[in-house]
Amino acid sequence: MRVPQNFAVYLALHRDCSSKIMKEAEGLLARDLELATDQKLLGIRKMVFSVISELHRMKGFVRLRPQGDHVLYGYLKPRHDIGLMLCDHFSRRNQGFIIALGNGSRSWVSLCRSGGIVHLSGRGLEETLSSLSERMEQVSEGSGVEGIWEVYYRSQYCPERRNLQAFGRRMPEKALRSAGLRLEKNRNGATLDDFF
Repeated sequence: MRVPQNFAVYLALHRDCSSKIMKEAEGLLARDLELATDQKLLGIRKMVFSVISELHRMKGFVRLRPQGDHVLYGYLKPRHDIGLMLCDHFSRRNQGFIIALGNGSRSWVSLCRSGGIVHLSGRGLEETLSSLSERMEQVSEGSGVEGIWEVYYRSQYCPERRNLQAFGRRMPEKALRSAGLRLEKNRNGATLDDFF
């Protein structure tokens, strides 16, 4: 089955979702959407898959950059309201680091420690990063940049993903732009270890 059991969570994140649509989806099972032929249900299924698809693309496109010793941040301009869910994903992947995602008008921040996640939403990413920077300066003197870089590098680099032609076919240019990325072609296969 392709429709997830918790499809209502994804439906609620869709930019066009309303209380009327959520009311129509109430009481439905994932199987009902999977086998639907009714236009309303097909529309709901399409909305769910649209959110899931954008989440999947953004997990691959968002690149985290270090700021200080404990903050990783990245650019994100989603069509749907997936910012907090995506931020929590990266937070679970990089436990102990504050993850900040956002753009000029919105931002999301998450911190995962000991299995629990703390998160918040804010204005633009620049404002959030400057606020985090001020607070981090107050808390610590700063060391361990090398450790942050290693965590970042391990979370981003995957040698199996070197087939750029397949990447270009599967990931549209529009999605790259929405994540604020340019595709860098690593033609000679250099990694960070080659520079040390």
